[in-house]
Formats: sequence, C-alpha cells, structure tokens
Amino acid sequence: MNYSFDSLQFVLELLKQHWTLWITQMSQISGKSRVILHKYVKELRDLWKIEKIWVFPKIKYRIVGEEKKEWNKKEENIFHKINFWYREKKILDNIFLKFSADGKILSWYNGLYEWCNERWFEFQDKVKSYIDIYNHIESMRDNCWLLSAWSAFWKDFESVYLNKVFYADQYKRMDFWRGKLAEITFYWKLAQNKKLIGESIDEIIDKLECKIRAEKYDAIAITPWSIERNNQLLKLLKQRLEYLWLPFIHIVKYYPNGIAIPQKSLKTREQRIQNAKNTIFINDKKIHKYKKVFLIDDFVWSGSTLNETAKKFKAEWILSVDGFAFVGNLNLSYEVINEI
Repeated sequence: MNYSFDSLQFVLELLKQHWTLWITQMSQISGKSRVILHKYVKELRDLWKIEKIWVFPKIKYRIVGEEKKEWNKKEENIFHKINFWYREKKILDNIFLKFSADGKILSWYNGLYEWCNERWFEFQDKVKSYIDIYNHIESMRDNCWLLSAWSAFWKDFESVYLNKVFYADQYKRMDFWRGKLAEITFYWKLAQNKKLIGESIDEIIDKLECKIRAEKYDAIAITPWSIERNNQLLKLLKQRLEYLWLPFIHIVKYYPNGIAIPQKSLKTREQRIQNAKNTIFINDKKIHKYKKVFLIDDFVWSGSTLNETAKKFKAEWILSVDGFAFVGNLNLSYEVINEI
C-alpha cells in the first residue's frame, strides 16, 4: 500500500531530529498509534529510505546512510561548555543510571551526557527535564520514601481489594524510560545477575523496614513466582526481611496441567486477572491469626496479581491488605512492564 508523502516524510523528519528511534518512541513523540507507524516504517524500508538496526534490547530505525558523528572528547569538555548548577549535578550523580547497548554502565552526570549524545538529544534541555521529573516524583513520596499507587488502582479496577498500594519507584520516566531502580531490576531479570539483585534490594530495604514498622503488620506475604530461577529476587528479599521476625504467609502458584503461564506472557488485563485468580492459592493453616498483611511483588503492570491475591486474603477474613512493588506506573494504562 502506498501512503501519502506527508505521512512518510513525517517519519523521516522524526529520524532526522533524533537519529534513531524505535516504534514506541515514535508513537510517544508524535501521538500516532504504533500500528500505523509500523505500516509507515515498513513502506519506508521497502523504499530503502530507512534501515533497521539492533540497539539492545530494542529494534530501532534510522535513515539509510545516516552515520552518527563521532564525539571528539579532546575538543569537547562538558564541564566548561555546559552551564549547570551544582545541586543538579549532585542529584544526577545519585539518581541517573542506564545500561548502554554494549553493556557499559552510564551513571552520574557524565552518564546522562553520554546517553543524550548517543541519541542526539539537547543535553541541557534533558538535564532540566530529568530534574523536573525527579522533583515531581519525589514530591509524592511519603515518610518512608515510598509512592502511593492506590488511586491508580481505583481508576483501573472495578473493585480494589487492597487497602493501600506502595511502589519504591515509578517505572517509566517519560522519554527517559526506566528509572535507576527499574533499570537495575530489569537487567537482573535478563541476566540473572546476583550483584544486580543485591543492588535492587539495597535500594528499597530501608524503605520497606520503615513501612512495615510504621504500619505494624501482623505478617508478610510474597507473591509466588511462575518460573524458578537460580537467583530469584523475591526469594532473596524474603531472606533479607527475616530479621524483622514477622511470619511469612505461604502462598503457592499452581497450574492444573503443570504448564507455568507467566504473567508477562499475557497481553491483556483480563488474561492476567484470570491467571492470578485461578493459579494463586493461600496454603497456610495460621492464616486466621492475621488481621493486617503486607503483600510484596517485584513489578506491577496491570496490578492483577496484587489485587487478586488481596481478594483471596479478604476471603479469609483478613481485615487489611497493603501491597508493595519495587516499581510500577502510577498510571496502570501504561503498557510497559510486560516487557519484563
């Protein structure tokens, strides 16, 4: 099918501005659907106007023959050529972390500069944008430095069985995509790296202890995982929390035919609700002793696992169930965490 010149030129202009983009980025920048952008991109590739490149973990596109200009470090000194405030630099030194396509860790103020340079982004604009996003998120944190996601659940579920929901961090940070905690934990999922798991837990353990002590929970519950891994985040987190001397409620994941169906493999909220409803079971003889439970998960996409598990607790006459996840989006309509 031949698309209009204006439609195809629009994609080319995006790539001229940003050098490389994947479809989701094009959609976020333009407001056009990913479906139609896939069609435009296919047409442009058929015309040999753009080419596909692999930038881990995404497939990106660029204009054919458009080679990235090399950055000459001898001629460019970012600390002399770019105006910045000391406070901004210190904030970025603490909060910015990305993994590059070749596995290099881009961190601190210099890391953001390199990340922007790779994408042909205006660095000073991105510094301001990143700091603004950071300040907005920080303004929503409670006394234990957690984010309340309870209102997000009420917007997206007909019935919410959780009394409160907390995230250690927001997953998506606009065009910067994953934040530091999400980046570390995402690559733990891919690489099964015990060091990264430890860093993920280190980021949230004090916040968890603060919340558990402040809310005076009777017991802790860890959502069961579908696939056994050599280094399992939630299993290692449970070991770290045992010093609090609180009981852990036994929850099991059961599949009637023995075939594990991970939540991440399911694309709709309805499928995920069905999965949580029919595969997660409470198997604890002491369940009736508890009145207030803290339910912990790693990532939240649709929120179905936390909400359906809380529903099962409420059926056992537990009065209050609060949920927690390492990262999630304060707007559950973002379809991003299914990549994990």
